[in-house]
Amino acid sequence: MLTGFHGTHVAVGVLMLLTLFTLSFAGKITQDSAMTVELVGLYWHFVDIVWIVIFTVVYLIPTNPGPGS
Repeated sequence: MLTGFHGTHVAVGVLMLLTLFTLSFAGKITQDSAMTVELVGLYWHFVDIVWIVIFTVVYLIPTNPGPGS
């Protein structure tokens, strides 16, 4: 569930980035929309940092030590 919830946020982030990409080619990104671009970038990097935490906790830190430890 944790990785699925994160995947949903990644999909939303990709859609936002693709929207900005499309708008930039259409010439509709101006100085007035700089805050929107900044917020989308911050959202994307937050999702990226959360993935590093999820990956570390779920896959790299063992929860059941093996026999003899």
